[in-house]
Amino acid sequence: MAIGSLWVPRPRKMETTKSLRGLFREVGLGAELKWSKVSAARLEAYKRVVDFFFREQDLRFRVIVVDHSKFNPGRFHGGDRELGFYKFYYELLVQWLEPGNEYLILLDFKQNRGADRYKTLRTVLERKTRGKAWITDLTVIDSGETPLAQLCDVLTGAVAYVVWLEPRRAGGWRFSTAYVASPELIQRYQRGGRTVCRW
Repeated sequence: MAIGSLWVPRPRKMETTKSLRGLFREVGLGAELKWSKVSAARLEAYKRVVDFFFREQDLRFRVIVVDHSKFNPGRFHGGDRELGFYKFYYELLVQWLEPGNEYLILLDFKQNRGADRYKTLRTVLERKTRGKAWITDLTVIDSGETPLAQLCDVLTGAVAYVVWLEPRRAGGWRFSTAYVASPELIQRYQRGGRTVCRW
């Protein structure tokens, strides 16, 4: 499991979103971008999207990768896998929250069994940062309407591929055709020249 996050200063959000949406149109990507949609036919377009991330110095990316073989919801999360997911989400987000700043947190919609997952996540984050950083809002969005969320999905998928799928290719795993072009996209991602994953 990989959970990714993208950070952009609020004054730059609208302009960056507009530029990214324009790039999608320019390269002919009309449908929602997802890592699972990477293909040989769309490879050049996806390369341009990855290049956009590395050009935009205001954008930052962080991802947490969870080893499923060590994920034990029965032992650590009362048997609740969804709760475990949100604990990892918390660990990812809390690393972003620097003292003295205000944050608008936008989460991609996820169908939850627990109705209060988002509210609880915000409450726990606010408890941790009280008096140091402020969460002005934590809102659920539709990634299909949000170019920055789609960029985050592509970058998250790239990291997950490197960590989980690429090392297993020699072991004879069968892959979806969506991953046919991924190694070339990964090489571009790895040569980007910025530290994109740090703790």
